[in-house]
Amino acid sequence: MRIALFCPFTQGPTRGNITSVQRIARHLQLNGNQVDLIPLDAPDRSLCLQRLIAAPPDLLHAFHAFHAGPITRSMAHTLGVPYLITLTGSDLFDPALRDHPETLLALNDATSITCFDHLVAELATQTFPRIAGKLVVIPQGVEPFAVPVAAERTADRFCILLPAALRPVKGIDYAITHLAPLAAERPELRLWIAGGSLDDTYTEAIERQAAGLPWVKLLGEIPHQEMGDLYAVADLVLNSSQFEGGMANALLEAMAMAKPVLARDVPGNRSLIHHGRTGWLYRDGSDLRNQTRQLMDDPALRDTVARQARQHVLTQYSPQQEAGLLIRLYHSLLPAPGSSGTK
Repeated sequence: MRIALFCPFTQGPTRGNITSVQRIARHLQLNGNQVDLIPLDAPDRSLCLQRLIAAPPDLLHAFHAFHAGPITRSMAHTLGVPYLITLTGSDLFDPALRDHPETLLALNDATSITCFDHLVAELATQTFPRIAGKLVVIPQGVEPFAVPVAAERTADRFCILLPAALRPVKGIDYAITHLAPLAAERPELRLWIAGGSLDDTYTEAIERQAAGLPWVKLLGEIPHQEMGDLYAVADLVLNSSQFEGGMANALLEAMAMAKPVLARDVPGNRSLIHHGRTGWLYRDGSDLRNQTRQLMDDPALRDTVARQARQHVLTQYSPQQEAGLLIRLYHSLLPAPGSSGTK
């Protein structure tokens, strides 16, 4: 089977979208499928699309209903093949993208829609009632990093790692603002923010906010293959996103490395983290400070829950399972052998 994956973001700072697409492409290929990755933000986008017209794949898969859905829909009609869309976040939670006519057209015409968890699926069917009969939940996979030989951790420093590209939805300003009183109380606290800029205005605001705060460190863009080293030295991994369209790759990766995670109580995080068993969820700024303080003072609790989280994600969110479920879905969307299909 040959599948074309339409990915809207492949240039610039790392996003969860491209991490997911690359992981899925890798494991589809390991299962004997041919995969064409179509980078919609690359200069050779037109050439990639022309190649598809010259040699059509069996089906098309778009990752984002607004940023990838319309061009995938157009190409599917041109090629006479089915297409599906994976909801990845802002296509469901950002009103400007969610309610755009092109988003609705792409979703309505898609043969199937997927999302990463059941809570997001419930919201998607409430928002887009017409897709209810074709919505499929396929849990996200995670590929653990190799554990570094030696992790440079010090007893006089408590490092909170916030892996997120700098854009408003990631709530980095929220994290700094609400952790500041705790940092004044606990001088060992450090907040390391790992991610490149996706919004110049927001990045400038974060740089101004962090200036003069010695406990905040902006690490900038970190190549994905080097993130394992950062997770290894972190004492706690934080998520402060306003929304998550599924299970955040950074949280999955941290949990797979047996790192304790503390995440904002939003649907995507709620479906991944079982509070007190595989991580912790916070409701507001006061809750963020109180739970951080408790975790700083209880390393045994952190370690116990982190080990449980690692076991949970490695058994429930394997990339092999993710690829297998996708392949089964792909086959169900194609004409049966010997029948008259669209191609």
